[in-house]
Amino acid sequence: MDLAKYRILFVDEATDHLVEMSRALADLESGEPGSSSDEAVDTLFRMTHSIKGMAASLEYLSVSTLAHKLEDWLEPLRRAGARPGDLELIHEAVRALEGMVVQVSETGEAPPADESMLARLGAQRGAHEPAPSVPAAPRDEVRAVAEAQAAADALDLQPPPQRSVRVRAESVDRFLASVGDLMQRQARIEVLHRGMRHWELPREFTEELAAMERVVRELRRRALDIRTTPVRRVLERLPGIAGKLARALGKSVRVELAGEEVEVDRAVLDHLDEPLLHLVRNAIDHGIEPPDERRERGKPPTGLLRVSASRAAGRLELCIEDDGRGIDVERVRRLAVERGMFPEAVAEDLSTERVCELLFEPGMSTKKQVSEVSGRGVGLDAVKRTVEGLGGSILAEAVPGSGMRFELDLPSMVALQRVLILWVHGHRVALPVNRVDRVIDVKQGELERVGNEIFFMFEEEPIPLLDLGEHLGLGPLQPDSGGNIVLLEMREFRLGLLIDRAAADQEVFVREVPPVLGGRKELGGVAVLPDGTPVFLLEIGVLVERFN
Repeated sequence: MDLAKYRILFVDEATDHLVEMSRALADLESGEPGSSSDEAVDTLFRMTHSIKGMAASLEYLSVSTLAHKLEDWLEPLRRAGARPGDLELIHEAVRALEGMVVQVSETGEAPPADESMLARLGAQRGAHEPAPSVPAAPRDEVRAVAEAQAAADALDLQPPPQRSVRVRAESVDRFLASVGDLMQRQARIEVLHRGMRHWELPREFTEELAAMERVVRELRRRALDIRTTPVRRVLERLPGIAGKLARALGKSVRVELAGEEVEVDRAVLDHLDEPLLHLVRNAIDHGIEPPDERRERGKPPTGLLRVSASRAAGRLELCIEDDGRGIDVERVRRLAVERGMFPEAVAEDLSTERVCELLFEPGMSTKKQVSEVSGRGVGLDAVKRTVEGLGGSILAEAVPGSGMRFELDLPSMVALQRVLILWVHGHRVALPVNRVDRVIDVKQGELERVGNEIFFMFEEEPIPLLDLGEHLGLGPLQPDSGGNIVLLEMREFRLGLLIDRAAADQEVFVREVPPVLGGRKELGGVAVLPDGTPVFLLEIGVLVERFN
């Protein structure tokens, strides 16, 4: 039997099981003894058993052997419970299984099992296992029965309670692109229909057109459901990574996750692994203090790292915060002066908020010694580039001695967005409506000029104004001849965009910017309007940052 075609299924299933095991390990590290700890050990055992059975049935014998050893080692823990010293070996065994599954995915062959790992699992098993009260069956017989049962479990053909099917990501993307094309065609037909004299069309045509619109709308909803996935996929591996790094640095950390069930566009989640990993590493290495130092500061010896997700107004908000030492504001000021970013007199007057923004500059690091974890100044600027490339923004907040907080604001759906169409010098561009506060007639604002900058008064507050035509290279607009101001609000900062006029808002299917324009960070995507005209979607976060 050709088993190669089942490799993808094995890798997907095994990866899911390994993620569950990482989460169970995190529960063991942070939980109290009792039912929750017992449940975590039971989860580890069941996931290991499943991996063993699948690997054996597909003849990945080395993977099956390691999983079998781990399963044997976990069996006594189900009765006696896990001890603190057990967790490190379980972590190493899970990482070893992960590496073997990755190699199966890449090469189609299972690598040899780590003999030292097998020996350690075999040697420590006796420390947990009580003396048998009845004669044990021969080892080979036990192994044969266990492997046969595991293979039977893996190949069980009983239908699961909830049916599911695995589809390649590329197939989903192609399907969604086709749905987007269908939406554009349907919208174009609607425009043509509205422009025709209705008495020239039979009533049945209008009814069928309305029915088609309902079908396309339902298809769009279901297509977006396929594209969304819980943010748990990128969060659940963080506790294990944070715990392992903390132990390597002689620290102790407890990781709390919140909002794991929030669902967002898979295209967003696919790019968040590395940014979140950078932020977690920074929190452990830069922020969380060693236990002795935390005691001296009146803190519990175990640090807290909290990662939360929420969704509001079509945006995904991720927050990573720790209760560590925060940042050395004065050191960042000195580094800014040493690098020629500011004169010393100016650096002394920088606010804490502005100092935190400097952390995202390339090469900026407060770490005095370079390590494998951090200190090279290549982490946070890469995080910022990735977040902005997704149409989002990142904000850092610090309270010296009390911790650090990073807030990521991202679109929860990049494929379908509601936008406001703007006219600028005869061209149309689009803005996400969830960042638009209101549209104001220029005559209602009192424009004031201070040097090269323009402000307008709104509700007795001076609002800075950006000439969008000039910014996009289309030429300056003439506010005295009329026009509109689009008032944007982002993280308590207000900015007005000077435009010719604003049209109605509408829902559009957004595609990626062509590679030739990839360097224009203020362009977040391309959409085709119902009349067939392509328009660029502007990234408000980039506009606000460049204005500042």
